[in-house]
Amino acid sequence: MTRWIGLAAACAATLAAAPAAAQYMQQEPQAPGFAAANLRLPPRDAQGAYVTPNRDLTGHAAFWNLRIALNVAAIGCRHPGSLQLVADYNNIIARHGGLIRSAEGAVIARIGVPARDKMSTKLFNYFAQPPAQKQFCPAAGSIAAQVSGMSADDVVARAPALLAELDRPFIDFYHAYARYQDDLAAWRSGRGGVQVASIQR
Repeated sequence: MTRWIGLAAACAATLAAAPAAAQYMQQEPQAPGFAAANLRLPPRDAQGAYVTPNRDLTGHAAFWNLRIALNVAAIGCRHPGSLQLVADYNNIIARHGGLIRSAEGAVIARIGVPARDKMSTKLFNYFAQPPAQKQFCPAAGSIAAQVSGMSADDVVARAPALLAELDRPFIDFYHAYARYQDDLAAWRSGRGGVQVASIQR
């Protein structure tokens, strides 16, 4: 009997001396909104805010960017309420045609036709970024409804604030993507693993 007790104790001591740590490794982090893994983010200013093409604009310049944003939304958004967005955008074109022409003239006078065309293309691409569309489209629908019922003077006065609302989904996406880049770097360096238990065998 004493022999069996000694043998059992020896086996237990041997097993206890060789613990196996169970470790759970995270899967590789995925980019938000199915974005490309090598996306280049806009630069940041001294305060850490992203510098987008919609910053620090007023008057006709802000309205011009706002109009392009709503145009992109009317063409590309397919969400509940998108039909109303299209109707509101068409009403904006009809009601504020004079303002649109004035804004375009102001932009051309400031930077010229070639630069206006190049800037407009960049803005179309900016507002069409797929990862931000889930938040951008509802925001565009709300703003199109507001602009559709405003006077031209009110539109110009409120254009900077409305444009900032339309810019927000893209800024939020950039912040999410920056977090993803940090997480990916940590995962690739081996710091993405999370130890959950140390099992004695």
